[in-house]
Amino acid sequence: MSESAPAETPLDELVESVADRTGEEPESIRTWLEPFTDDGRVTSAAIESSVTDVSQILATAETRVDLATRTHDEATAADDAPDLEVVTVRRRAFGDRLDDLRAEVEALGDELGAARSGLAEPVAVYRAAVALHEITTEAQDIVRVAHDLETELEAFEAWLRSANRRHGALVDEVEAAEESAAALTETVESLRDADDPDPGRRFDAAVQTRVLDLVVADLRAEADDLRAWAHRDGAPFPDDVDARIDDLESAVAEHADALGDRPGRDGEFGERLDALDAELEAVEPPVAWARVDETVAEARSALSEDGATGDEAAN
Repeated sequence: MSESAPAETPLDELVESVADRTGEEPESIRTWLEPFTDDGRVTSAAIESSVTDVSQILATAETRVDLATRTHDEATAADDAPDLEVVTVRRRAFGDRLDDLRAEVEALGDELGAARSGLAEPVAVYRAAVALHEITTEAQDIVRVAHDLETELEAFEAWLRSANRRHGALVDEVEAAEESAAALTETVESLRDADDPDPGRRFDAAVQTRVLDLVVADLRAEADDLRAWAHRDGAPFPDDVDARIDDLESAVAEHADALGDRPGRDGEFGERLDALDAELEAVEPPVAWARVDETVAEARSALSEDGATGDEAAN
């Protein structure tokens, strides 16, 4: 702990001092400072104990990331998978996620170092207590994410080694897309039958149609790669996958025609939909779905924003 850490100080006195300087609620300040207290006083020993606890949690996060990295190396080093995009994109995505986790652990280490130094002033002690809580929360999140990633990597290794697993996963993805298309069919039919279809629902249906169109393209590219892989290894490939993807493509095209070029009244959602079209037109299989999900979420925010605007106008 820093030599500038305060000597024993009554908690009430420190809370009052911080409240005077920051204007924050005393009870909130007291709650944050609780881990730094011992028998009603803020002490260097209690601060050091808190820092040690947080350091151990951060060390656990680093260990989990190291274990996930080891699993990643084992999953990708021993396989004889062909040089196909369906493999490359998965490897790249896992590698990027591990890089992000390592960077987060390093950043939290820097934050911990900053939190434990320069504690001569009451406000600095308070800010350190808040920072340690946030570091703890983020480190625990990293532990959870790294554990989940390790599980995904183990499944990826099994996927690499088994044609049956690869083909089964593809069929599952096709079935999920079929279910989404069926739900969208019901929505489109209800909009078509309505005398005055809700513009928001129409907009959302138009967004879903565009996403499904991208899903179909992604499934087709994945099926092509997995078929080539199966051919190389002399393994059978599911007979009906192509026909099911064709049916999906036809259904999505019908939805697009039914919804027309605009989702509702001119100008209400048109700009958002045009922006989404521009973003999605630049996406090619294999699709980086995390980025697409962000783009779609941004487009869908038009529903809540325009709804709020309408409510304000009505009031």
